[in-house]
Amino acid sequence: MFLKSNFGEKPSLVKPIIIAVAVIVLIGGAYAFFGKKSDEKNNKEDSNKIELNSSGIDKDQRVRNVGDVEEVMAKWIDANPQAIIASVTNMQRKAMEDQTKNAQKNIGPKKDELFNDSNSPAYSPSGYNISIVEFFDYNCGYCKKTNEIIEALIKSDAKVRVVYKEFPILGPSSEELSSIAIAVNIAEPASYRKFHNALMTSHAASKAEALQVAKNVGINVAKIEATLKSQKSKIDGIINANRTLGASIGVQGTPGFVIGDELIPGASSVEALQQKINEHRKKD
Repeated sequence: MFLKSNFGEKPSLVKPIIIAVAVIVLIGGAYAFFGKKSDEKNNKEDSNKIELNSSGIDKDQRVRNVGDVEEVMAKWIDANPQAIIASVTNMQRKAMEDQTKNAQKNIGPKKDELFNDSNSPAYSPSGYNISIVEFFDYNCGYCKKTNEIIEALIKSDAKVRVVYKEFPILGPSSEELSSIAIAVNIAEPASYRKFHNALMTSHAASKAEALQVAKNVGINVAKIEATLKSQKSKIDGIINANRTLGASIGVQGTPGFVIGDELIPGASSVEALQQKINEHRKKD
């Protein structure tokens, strides 16, 4: 769209607005172009292509003042809301991908904290040859479903070790449940996994409910309550260390997995995790 202009009145105000319109148009156009290229590659062009609509303004209309420019902007945005939303979404996705990719570079220097931390409970079968680290929250629905997948993986691949990283990010209830789980690992480490699995399959959301879960699986609840008091500083330190570690390698939600030198965010499947495991076994 070409606009004849008469900017003599307030050029310092109009110029930035015109630039803003141009940026919006360019972003929308760029998104449509790159979205089209990506869609061609994945044979999904028709469903994802962004079509830009005309604002309906006469192309020969004169722009005399700020009000005219604002009218152009308003009508173009009103005609193309999907382009604005899509371009912002695309930029946010790309920024998150870049952030995760950059953070993953820290996995190498953090391998001891990830795989060999004595404060982190682990399922370590005899003769294991690869380890998975899982960051999780007991109040995370995806984590509960993923726990079933981890258990299925353990049964199907006898050489997989699992390191459990308590990563409570969903509020005080999550932190309370993780504190109890860590206390179980301190007081009765052999009982951690059965408690972990029981808690993941329960609807427990409070200290009392979590302690009831512990009692149900045969854990000495009085001993756990005593540990929560006497080891509070250590327990809090473990949770904070896990949060710092997770943030340093790009864990932005739960569940999150580390296999070898790779972060795998989000829920997965037995097949997907097994594929990653096989890939990293070949590397090693």
